[in-house]
This record gives sequence, structure tokens and C-alpha cells, in this order.
Amino acid sequence: MPTLIALDASLSMLRPVPGRNEHTYQSLAIKGIQHLLDNLSAAGKLEHLALLSYTTTAELKVDFTRDYDQIRQAVKKVEAVDKACLMSMLKASVSIMSTWGSQNILQLVVFTDCGLGFGSTSVTGFLDAIASNDADSDFAWLKTLANYNVNFICLGLHGDHYFTRGLAVYQQLLDKAGLKGQLFMTKPAKNAEAVEGNPTPNPNPSHKSELGRTTVFELIERLCETSYKSTEVTLKCGSYFRMEAPVLLWPPTAPYEQPSPVFGRQPTLRHIDQRIEVCGFLALSDIGSPATMSRHWVLPKVEREKGGGSRRSGGLATAAKPPKLNLDTSNPNYELDKLETDIRDFYAKDPKDTEESGDDADVTIVVKHSSGPQTEQQRENLCVLLHGALKMENMAALVQVSDKWYGFIYAFTDSKKKSNLMLNILPPGTNVIPWVGDLELLGFPEDLVPGESASFPVRADRRSYSQSSVVWIRQASLQSDVQKVLRHAKKMPDKTQNFYKELNRIRRAALALGFVELLEALAMLLEKECAHLTLNGASNECTMQLQHAATELRKTSNRDIKSTIVPLQKVGGAPDAGSTATAPAPGYMY
Repeated sequence: MPTLIALDASLSMLRPVPGRNEHTYQSLAIKGIQHLLDNLSAAGKLEHLALLSYTTTAELKVDFTRDYDQIRQAVKKVEAVDKACLMSMLKASVSIMSTWGSQNILQLVVFTDCGLGFGSTSVTGFLDAIASNDADSDFAWLKTLANYNVNFICLGLHGDHYFTRGLAVYQQLLDKAGLKGQLFMTKPAKNAEAVEGNPTPNPNPSHKSELGRTTVFELIERLCETSYKSTEVTLKCGSYFRMEAPVLLWPPTAPYEQPSPVFGRQPTLRHIDQRIEVCGFLALSDIGSPATMSRHWVLPKVEREKGGGSRRSGGLATAAKPPKLNLDTSNPNYELDKLETDIRDFYAKDPKDTEESGDDADVTIVVKHSSGPQTEQQRENLCVLLHGALKMENMAALVQVSDKWYGFIYAFTDSKKKSNLMLNILPPGTNVIPWVGDLELLGFPEDLVPGESASFPVRADRRSYSQSSVVWIRQASLQSDVQKVLRHAKKMPDKTQNFYKELNRIRRAALALGFVELLEALAMLLEKECAHLTLNGASNECTMQLQHAATELRKTSNRDIKSTIVPLQKVGGAPDAGSTATAPAPGYMY
């Protein structure tokens, strides 16, 4: 989820906050950016961030990077210049984020005091221009911006008339331009009342303003809760009751708008289930690179330990025997629990922590439990097991994320050779990977019938790329195809098969396009060609084939695109060459 942070660097940001003279609007925005970086460091360390400052022009301070310290240092060096121009910043953000494409979830976070600007570059002037020239090419970049999540961190007091007016205009911008996002603003204080007609804040504010560092941090927390909260699901692998663990999907999944099969109805929103289950495993070479809706990191959910005490005293106090499972004989999984406990105890033995006692004939192993309770890094984890197995075997796990909706999990290695578990969500449906076939019909190799092959790709009934396509965008293309049929007609009976092949090709294309009039026109051309060839002394078989083709084109039974016109079959013999008597013409049958 690449994020572009935009900071308003206009002179109005240098104003001191009423009631908090130690802070300016710009200093609060800088503290808010740093708090946002702290939250993203804990939630999405793998995400790319960029920093942009804007006044009348936009300037990219830091390009997209994962080094958040670089952004922390650069934001402190931003200096206020002149008035703000929000439109220049939005246009620049579209060009900067265009390198990420449209499949990524892109975020634009703007820190501003909701200044409207002046003259033709103001936000109100832009809204008037949109209303008058909605289809103008100058506003084509708004369609790209509508795919982003545009959120505004609004810094101001509700007692300030200019700030409340700016909030209304910014909301109009989101509504009229069709942008996804919202305005994050402070809650109005109870004693913050502005004098009607006075654009200045309350002249007697309280000693604590409604806008401060804590309030800005609350805005950032609300932003992260809305746009940067990981999707928590339960990953289940197999029927073993312990192969199930809560995981986090980052970036968070977005709902899918499935079009309604009934025309005119609203599309339905589909969400992935809270439990995703591994259905089976496939080789990565068999899956290939299908079209996917989104990609997400699969991260284990880490429960932060609670408790006090210093690290040193806590370590000494808890140095005891590792916890064991409480085995209950009435538990239906008692045998599995006992087997798991024995295996865990066997592999938990450390040669340094064991002593041998007795003679060689009877050796007793005494285990010394010198370690404390297991930490989060020492506990078994399904994500670690699945990642290691998929990476070693070069395979992917097919998972079901909802009803008739699938995806696959695999070990992804980036350019820095860091390997992570990745989930690719496919479009809803069961036949979304053509070369794999219907996902609901996949099975185990042991279930194959003797002699049956389990290789991929699945052979299709008719390959679209192996069929010769007919394109009639221009008149010359249609004329060329018709002339090709007539050329083969003049060379019959030598070119009889080629004649009917081209004739059926044109007939199928005309029926597919609904161009039925072409069939009647082609029949008339064949009749005229037949009369012309008869006058020139053409063979009797040629004229018979042309009459047969014209008749077949007019039949309604041949309006089926799957039917084929076949040539006439000769049933009589040819006359002898030395015979002077006139022999009857050979007969033909269908």
C-alpha cells in the first residue's frame, strides 16, 4: 500500500495555534507525520512512503522508500514559501504515483489547515471549472485520482470561520470529483464559540485549545484505524486441530463489487471470510502468472506479552520448567496431544542440558530445564511451517477465501532476497485460471484412473488463438475475402476444398456479427459467376458446385454457426474419351 504524504508549506501554516503559543500549525503537522511513521513502522514495515511539500508548486522531498528515518529528517527541513495551491499538488501526486499502476491500493495523506487559495488557482475556482467543463480533457487526471484513497488531516479550530468554511469546500471537492477518502478533523470544544460575522477565533479562548499534540495524535490513530488496519483472519491447513492460527493480511483486503446478473440492479459487495482454508497444493510452474485482484502479505499475529517487572528480575524469577500440555483422557484428541507432547519433548532436548548416568548397559538421560518459558520467537507457528515447506518444495497452497472464491499462498522473494508469505486473491469464480481448469474439480494424484494423466495445462475444446480471425473494420478487408472465394470458384474442381473452406469461414463470421444480408449477397454473386462461367465454357462440375453453394447459403438450416456447407458428391462415371455418342452428364448427390 504505497503512501504519499503531502505537507502544506504555505505561510498560513506558520501561525501559532490559539491557546498553545508553543505550537504552530506546521509543527503540529510535523509531529503528526512522525506519529504516522511510528504507526506504520509497527504495522507495515514493508510499505513504501514518499514525502511531498506543496505551495503554488509541488516539490517531491523524498521519493518512495522504506527508510522512514529519511522522511523524518526531510520533514524537519520543509520551509514555508507562499500561498497554497491544492490543485497543483493533486496533479503532481497523480504523476508521481502513476508508476505503481492501478492494481495497488494507493494512499494520499494531506496535512493542511484547509486554506482555499486565491484567484483562479483556488479550490472554489476549480469547483466552478468542473461544473462548467466536466468533460474537458484538462480534468482527465481526476479519473486516475478517483482510484486513490485521499485523506485530509485538517488542522484548525472550529471557532475559526475560515477553517469551517474551508472544511465545507474540501468536502465538496471530495463529493463533486468523486474521490474516495474523508476529512479528519478535531471535535469542537464546548466553549469554542465564534462570534457571528467575525472571521477570527474566539477572542477569549481557554488556556487549553482544542487543537494540540494529543489531538493530532488522535487524528492519526483514527486514520490508521480506517485505512491501515490489517485484516485479521484464521488460516486453517488440513484436518489436524492444531494446524490453525490467526494471521494478518497486509494491506487490508477491499470488498469486491460483483456485477448483478440482472440488468439495472446494484452490484453486490463481497468480502472474504474470517476463515480461509488450504484446499491443496500445486506446483508454481502449473499455476504460472494468472490475473489476480490483489496481493497481501500473510503475517503471523503476535500477542504482545503483558506483565511488569524488569527484564533481569523477570528472567530470574521465571527460570523454571517449560510448560507442558495438560493431558485429559476424556479429550477426544488425547492420543494426538500425547503424541505431540512426546515429539516436542524429544526435539527440545539440548545436548548441553543432558547428563548421562549409570554404566554403559543402562544409560539414563537426565534433562536439565535451564531455560525459561517460551518466547514468541520460540513458539511453533503455522506461517513459519507453511513458508518453509512452500519455499523448499517450490509450490503454492490453494486456499478458499469465500464461497466459490479462491486464492493461492506462496513464498515470495523480493529484490533484496527477503522471503515472505504472499497471498494472491483471484477473481471470484471457479474457472478463473484457464490452464488449470475448474478449481472445484481438482483432486489428489492417487485418485486418478489408470492411464489418466494429471499434467497441466488442461486442454481446451477450442483454442481461440488457433482459429483464423476475420476482421472487417474496413471495406477493403471484406472485399478481399469475397474476391478470394471467387478466385477459388474459377479454379474448380481443383480448388473445391479451398472454395468451401473460405466460404464457410465468411459464413461463420457473418453469422457471428449478425451480418445475415451478406449471405444473400454472396449467393447472388455465386449465381452471376456461374452464368458467366457457363458462357465461357467452364466445366459442368464447376457450375454445379456454384449452384449448390448458392442454394445452401439461402437455407435457414444453415444459419447455425456450428453447421458446415459440404461440396456435392459425384455418383456417376465420366464418359469414355473415344466414344462419339453424347454421354449423359454424371450425377451428383448431397
